[in-house]
Amino acid sequence: GGNSWSMISSGVHVDQQAIAVHPMNPGFVVLGNDGGVYLSYNAGSSWTFLENLPVTQFYTCEVDEQYPHRLYGGTQDNGTNRTLTGNPDEWHNIYWGDGFYTLVDPLDNTYVYAEYQYGNFARSTNGGYSFMTAMSGISSSDRKNWNTPVVFDPNNPQVLYYGANRLYKSVNRAVSWQVISPDLTNGGGGMNVVWGTITSISVAASNSQYVYIGTDDGNVWRTSNGGANWTWLSESLPDRWVTRVAADPMNHNIVYVTFSGYRYDSYLPHIFRSTDAGGTWNDITGILPDMPVNDIIPDPSLDSTLYIATDFGVYVTRDLGVNWQMLGNNLPNVPVTDIRLHQPTRTLVAATYGRSMYAFNLDQLVNVKDQPLRNPGRLTIRHNPARDMLEFNFLPVDVIADYWVIDLQGRLLLHGKLNPGQDQYQVSLSGISKGSYLLIIGEKNSMVSEKFIKLY
Repeated sequence: GGNSWSMISSGVHVDQQAIAVHPMNPGFVVLGNDGGVYLSYNAGSSWTFLENLPVTQFYTCEVDEQYPHRLYGGTQDNGTNRTLTGNPDEWHNIYWGDGFYTLVDPLDNTYVYAEYQYGNFARSTNGGYSFMTAMSGISSSDRKNWNTPVVFDPNNPQVLYYGANRLYKSVNRAVSWQVISPDLTNGGGGMNVVWGTITSISVAASNSQYVYIGTDDGNVWRTSNGGANWTWLSESLPDRWVTRVAADPMNHNIVYVTFSGYRYDSYLPHIFRSTDAGGTWNDITGILPDMPVNDIIPDPSLDSTLYIATDFGVYVTRDLGVNWQMLGNNLPNVPVTDIRLHQPTRTLVAATYGRSMYAFNLDQLVNVKDQPLRNPGRLTIRHNPARDMLEFNFLPVDVIADYWVIDLQGRLLLHGKLNPGQDQYQVSLSGISKGSYLLIIGEKNSMVSEKFIKLY
């Protein structure tokens, strides 16, 4: 009756979360823990592990840019794991502890980085088959978050940034580190749960001198000169845990910040956007429910399109937050802690906290039915996004029509003629870089237009 106890979990994974005993057969016990699910048929004297259940709690996800079927991720109590094939049953462990940020050098995948809790960072020079510590220069007295952020400079993967309560930079693939900021938090401390730490880092792809950081105590900072000076950006932002800062891939002055209010019983907006490097902010939370937003990715190919990871799945907006909708089908209703875009294949990978990892092909996101025509039935872009060729249907009425392709700044890129009686056209996009454009067709007394995306 509880006066004495015997330990019956010998040989199973630690951190027990749930237990069920069969009401008609008390010897049959089901045990759930951070390792998965175990069965016992003899009241815990021995256990059988149920393999291949997709119940891993991923904190992060990473994609090998050269081999996008190779996926990596840090997990709760199960280290850093990867699959070299992309097959669901071919994951294996490559580093220990509670796994967090994992990075694969996009230009040389022999360099792989992993960490375990509280920022214990390591590097591999043989493709992740063995690791060595990579903490030289990082002060042991600095505070490090349970999930310490580490990122590449998107313009040079030999340069990495590491966030404690101060920001560190390495220019030699994490062989050594130098501090480049003061304490960017409000102080913090803690023995059992460390707080007052950096939680997110974003280096602007358009200008590496611009680095944005967020902290667990509501601070957002920017440097525009590589760390020599720092500007505080949080005066008009919520005093909440910053889950992510993300510089727009095309414009270092555009930046997004997301928040979690999980610890507070009051609603505050969760997503903000700035177009002046954090000087002012606009709430773009829109119609989203009150839920933690854990990550945000601006789409480099689709104008005004953002993807967010939340505690209730992945959402997309195509109009900078005016409208939001859940992205795709079949994603379990569990927290999504991290998302990663592999741009060449247009694949979005999601790390879920309890149902392993999922992928979504973004090419299916934009098609003809998603493009409202200004003159229905007369102009149809057949493949949108386009690649090397713009293909469209248009039937001029009785005269030769003109077409123009312009960029969103109004600059003319292409001009040509459409003949009466012909309704299918192909226009080469050779020499036009990836991005968003407008196809305009003009006749004697009318004009129609349609937006399209060029992927590569």
